[in-house]
This record gives sequence, structure tokens and C-alpha cells, in this order.
Amino acid sequence: MSEIIKMKNNCEISIEEGFNKFFRWCKLKGFSDYTLEFYDESRMNFARFKNLEDPITDINRELLEDYILFLQKTDITSVTVYTYARGLKRVFNYFMDNNLIEPFNIELPKVEIPIREIYTEAELKKLLKKPNLKKCRFSEYRNWVIVNYLLGTGQRRNTVTNLKIGDVDLENKLVRLRVMKNRRETILPLTASLVSILDEYLSYRGGEEDDYLFCAQDGGKLGNNSLTNAIRKYNHRRGVQKSSIHLFRHTFAYMSTNNKMDVLRIQRLLCHARLDTTQKYLRQFGFAELQKDYEKYNPLENLQEKSVARAWSSKRR
Repeated sequence: MSEIIKMKNNCEISIEEGFNKFFRWCKLKGFSDYTLEFYDESRMNFARFKNLEDPITDINRELLEDYILFLQKTDITSVTVYTYARGLKRVFNYFMDNNLIEPFNIELPKVEIPIREIYTEAELKKLLKKPNLKKCRFSEYRNWVIVNYLLGTGQRRNTVTNLKIGDVDLENKLVRLRVMKNRRETILPLTASLVSILDEYLSYRGGEEDDYLFCAQDGGKLGNNSLTNAIRKYNHRRGVQKSSIHLFRHTFAYMSTNNKMDVLRIQRLLCHARLDTTQKYLRQFGFAELQKDYEKYNPLENLQEKSVARAWSSKRR
């Protein structure tokens, strides 16, 4: 009697194999290395909870809810729990779209995203004070230039560390950004002050067009972690405890808004694909603006003033 040949069902694959399919799809779509790292981190964190050699059909709403509860019992923040769950949502949606698991509705845990502090004007004054070029080392001068560049452009760390000298056009006051989170090259303007600072910096830095703009002490590439450490030390030495490079990006957005720049232009300068991302950067905007003339426009104060005015008018009669 002949044996009936059965086709292997896609759903018999393991969770690990499903992730591999997802990563292959991401690469075909041209997702950035940073995006791939984010999803890989989501995979590794999920592996702390669930054996990835288990069948992919084990994934359902209850399992995801159990994973979220598992994360909430650890010492990570609610924002981190949300981030890990968000990463898995995209992966699981891929599984559902490709009939690897049964479809189910994914609800992310609600989280109150804290308002980020920005660099204050007092802190920026300390950071922007130019070092004595006759006494300082090149690294301190370079860090001062980088701080000016970060505040003046709001660009991401990885974009800044990958800038080449040839990407900067001082004559036309623009910079070409080749390494972007969305992998789309773009050209953005530079201010006159920043052009002047970069012009002077390049007279000391030297180098060819294909050399990195912000280099290490030996002229080689300044990596992301090296830049993070350099700015942390630079800030601390100047009495500023905040040291986040990304915080300059938030500060750029906040202060640009405070200086009456419209949010659509800020979105373009920050290279955000979606406006709501830019608006999240501006959640802390405007407390001073809210306080300004607050009593003048407040309905209670207006009603109280009218009531007092009527009472005063009645007494005079």
C-alpha cells in the first residue's frame, strides 16, 4: 500500500523560524540597521519568557498578555514594557499577515510617557562657552563644535558621527545627510553662526572630503559610543549633569517652537515621517507660554473682574 504524501504546513515552524522570516522580509523592505536592532532586541527579550524553539502556533493573545504581565513584574519602566510590546506587535502582525498564526487583536499596555527635560538656557550657556584655543586640547574644541552642531541642527547621533567633510557646503550653508534612520538622504540648511564655527573648526581639523567631519583624536572615525562618552565628560566638566545627546534634539524642537517656528517646518528639519512624532517632542512646550497672560484670558478671572466691576458700579450709585 502506497503512503500518502502530506505537505508540511507553514504553521509547523518554530517561533525562531518565524522571526527569521520576519527579518528576511525587513531586509527586503530596506529597513535600517537601527530598526532591525530594535526588532532583534524585542526577540531577545521575548526569548527570556518563551522558548523560541516552541511551535509558532503557541502565539496568541493570552500568551502576549502573559508576556506583558511578566515584564511588568520586572524592574523595568512602564515605558520600556510598552516599547518591548510594540516591537512584538509588528512581528506578530507579520505572522498573522502570512498565515503563520491565527489572527487576534493586539492591544498595547497604556503608559504615561514622562515629559522629557530639555537643556535649560543656563546649562546651554555653560556648554556653548568657547574654550581657549591656545590652551585646550583638540578633543575639547571638537566637543564644543559638536555641541553647537547638535543644538543648531537637532540631528541624530548616528547621522552626526557619519558626516563626511564633503557633506558640508559652507558656501551655500547646507549639509547633506547620508546616514539617516529612514535611509533617505536629505539636504538641510545651516545657520550663519554654525557655518562660521565649522569653517574655523575645519581650519584646525584639516582632512580630505571623504574624511569624517567629527573625528577621533587620531583623525579616525568617532563612533557612537565614543561620542556619547565624550559629550558626557564634556558636559560634566562644565557643571551640567545632563549628558544625553538625544536631549539636544528635543531642546532644538522646543526652542524652535518657542521662537515661533511652525511645527511642520520642525518636522521637516527633524526628518520625522509623521507629524505626531514631532508633536510628542513638543509635549513639554509652552509652560512659560501658558503662564504668559494666563489671567488675562482665563474665564474665571474675567468673570471675577466683571463681577467686581458690577459691584463697584452699584456702590457708586
